[in-house]
Amino acid sequence: MLESTKSITLTGKSTVNGQVIANFTANIFDDDAGNDTFNTFITNKELYDTNKKVVRKDTQDFQNLVYNAQDEIADSADKTADKTNE
Repeated sequence: MLESTKSITLTGKSTVNGQVIANFTANIFDDDAGNDTFNTFITNKELYDTNKKVVRKDTQDFQNLVYNAQDEIADSADKTADKTNE
Protein backbone atom coordinates (compact mmCIF):
# COMPACT_ATOMS: atom_id res chain seq x y z
CA MET A 1 0.00 0.00 0.00
CA LEU A 2 1.32 3.42 -0.91
CA GLU A 3 1.99 5.81 1.93
CA SER A 4 2.83 9.40 1.16
CA THR A 5 3.31 12.71 2.91
CA LYS A 6 2.96 16.24 1.73
CA SER A 7 5.56 18.84 2.55
CA ILE A 8 6.40 22.32 1.41
CA THR A 9 9.92 23.76 1.35
CA LEU A 10 10.36 27.52 1.32
CA THR A 11 13.56 29.49 0.84
CA GLY A 12 14.22 33.20 0.91
CA LYS A 13 16.94 35.78 1.37
CA SER A 14 17.25 39.26 2.80
CA THR A 15 19.27 41.61 0.63
CA VAL A 16 20.36 45.23 0.76
CA ASN A 17 21.96 46.85 -2.29
CA GLY A 18 22.40 43.44 -3.91
CA GLN A 19 24.23 42.03 -0.88
CA VAL A 20 22.75 38.94 0.79
CA ILE A 21 22.54 39.50 4.54
CA ALA A 22 20.47 36.50 5.62
CA ASN A 23 19.00 33.31 4.16
CA PHE A 24 15.76 31.72 5.34
CA THR A 25 14.57 28.14 4.98
CA ALA A 26 11.45 26.40 6.18
CA ASN A 27 10.02 22.91 5.83
CA ILE A 28 6.35 22.39 6.52
CA PHE A 29 5.04 18.85 6.83
CA ASP A 30 1.59 17.35 6.99
CA ASP A 31 0.46 16.23 10.45
CA ASP A 32 1.93 12.75 10.29
CA ALA A 33 5.34 13.51 8.75
CA GLY A 34 7.20 15.46 11.40
CA ASN A 35 7.85 18.81 12.94
CA ASP A 36 8.00 22.00 10.91
CA THR A 37 11.34 23.80 10.78
CA PHE A 38 12.23 27.46 10.27
CA ASN A 39 15.84 28.61 10.02
CA THR A 40 17.59 31.94 9.60
CA PHE A 41 21.24 32.11 8.63
CA ILE A 42 23.08 35.43 8.92
CA THR A 43 25.58 35.50 6.06
CA ASN A 44 27.11 38.92 6.69
CA LYS A 45 27.25 39.98 10.36
CA GLU A 46 28.54 43.47 9.62
CA LEU A 47 25.72 44.22 7.18
CA TYR A 48 23.23 42.59 9.55
CA ASP A 49 24.32 44.86 12.39
CA THR A 50 23.75 47.97 10.25
CA ASN A 51 20.51 46.70 8.64
CA LYS A 52 18.72 44.86 11.46
CA LYS A 53 15.38 46.56 10.79
CA VAL A 54 15.39 45.42 7.16
CA VAL A 55 16.36 41.86 8.03
CA ARG A 56 13.81 41.69 10.84
CA LYS A 57 11.06 42.87 8.49
CA ASP A 58 12.16 40.30 5.90
CA THR A 59 12.18 37.65 8.63
CA GLN A 60 8.60 38.53 9.58
CA ASP A 61 7.52 38.52 5.92
CA PHE A 62 9.08 35.09 5.48
CA GLN A 63 7.40 33.87 8.69
CA ASN A 64 4.06 34.97 7.22
CA LEU A 65 4.80 32.83 4.14
CA VAL A 66 5.46 29.91 6.51
CA TYR A 67 2.14 30.50 8.28
CA ASN A 68 0.34 30.52 4.91
CA ALA A 69 2.02 27.25 3.91
CA GLN A 70 1.08 25.67 7.25
CA ASP A 71 -2.53 26.70 6.67
CA GLU A 72 -2.39 25.26 3.15
CA ILE A 73 -1.14 21.92 4.48
CA ALA A 74 -3.77 21.89 7.23
CA ASP A 75 -6.56 22.70 4.75
CA SER A 76 -5.32 19.96 2.43
CA ALA A 77 -5.24 17.44 5.29
CA ASP A 78 -8.77 18.44 6.33
CA LYS A 79 -10.07 17.92 2.78
CA THR A 80 -8.34 14.55 2.52
CA ALA A 81 -9.83 13.47 5.85
CA ASP A 82 -13.29 14.55 4.72
CA LYS A 83 -12.99 12.45 1.53
CA THR A 84 -11.74 9.45 3.52
CA ASN A 85 -14.71 9.68 5.89
CA GLU A 86 -17.27 9.73 3.08
